[in-house]
Amino acid sequence: MSKKYFSLFGIIFILLILSCGRNIQNQVVTNNFNNENIPMYHTWNSLKEMEYEKLYFQLPVINPAKGFFPWAGTVSHHILAHDYIDVWFFHLSQIRDIKNFFILSPDHYNISLEPYSLTIGSWESGFGFVESDRDKVRQIIELLDVDLDPAVFTVEHGISALMPYIKKYFPQAKVIAIIHGGESAVNTLLTNRLADILENEFDENGKKENFLLISADFSHGGNPQTIYLNDINSARYLKGDSNAGWNIVICDNRAGIYILDRLGKNNLKSNILYHTNSWEISGHGENDITSYFFTFFADRY
Repeated sequence: MSKKYFSLFGIIFILLILSCGRNIQNQVVTNNFNNENIPMYHTWNSLKEMEYEKLYFQLPVINPAKGFFPWAGTVSHHILAHDYIDVWFFHLSQIRDIKNFFILSPDHYNISLEPYSLTIGSWESGFGFVESDRDKVRQIIELLDVDLDPAVFTVEHGISALMPYIKKYFPQAKVIAIIHGGESAVNTLLTNRLADILENEFDENGKKENFLLISADFSHGGNPQTIYLNDINSARYLKGDSNAGWNIVICDNRAGIYILDRLGKNNLKSNILYHTNSWEISGHGENDITSYFFTFFADRY
C-alpha cells in the first residue's frame, strides 16, 4: 500500500473512531451531576416500539376500599400486559401521590456485576426523563457496600418497561432502581441486607412518600393447568392468607416478595386489581403461558 493511501486510510480510521465516540457519548450521557456522567437509558416508548394508547376504560374498574393507602404493589414488566399496567398506575395515581418509587427487579440476564445493581441514571420515557434520586442511590450503595453498576440497566426490561407509566401518571416522581441477581432463588442473608436498609425508607412517615414497586411476572412457561395450580398458591399469599408464607409465591422476583413480607411485618392488607395471563390476553402460546397479578398492599390498621 502506498504512503498516500495509507495516510488516507489512517485519516478515515481516526474520523470513524471520533464519530463512534460521539455516538456512544450521546447515548449514555444526558448531563453532568457533581462532575459525574449521568447514564441515559431508552424505553420502549422513547424508541416508539409500540404506540402508547390509553386503553384502561376497556378494563373493569376496581376501586379499593375507602381509606386503603397502598405503599407497595406488584406489576408486570411484560408490555404484552400494557393495558393492565396502565390501569394499575392510573388507579394508584387516583389514590395517592408518590415522591420516590423504589423499584425491585430481577436480573433477567444474569449480567449484574454486583449482588445489587444500582444507577444514578435517567430514563427517556417518551413523556420526558424519569430521574433517579441520586442522593438516595448513593446512600444505599454505601450501606450495601457495592459499586454503581450502570451497564446492566441498558437491557433490563424489569426496570425500563415501567418508566413510561411512572412519567405519565407521576411526572414529578423520582426512582431508586435496584436489580438483584437471579430470578427465583432467594439468598435470605443477602436479601436481608437490603430489607434492613429499606425499613428506614418505609417507616410510618416513609410510606407516605415512598412506594415499593415490585416488578414481577408470575408463573412462567406452563400450560393452563400448571398455571392455574401455581397461581392458586401465589394468590393465597397475595390475598393475605395468614397460613400462607411468602415462599409459596411463584414468580420471577421472589426476593422482592420476601422484602415485601419483611417490611409488612405480618400486617399487610392486600387488594388484587387484576389477575390474568399471556394466553388470555393474546390467544397465543397455550403451552408457554406467563401469569400476571396486579396488586396493592397497605397496612391492615
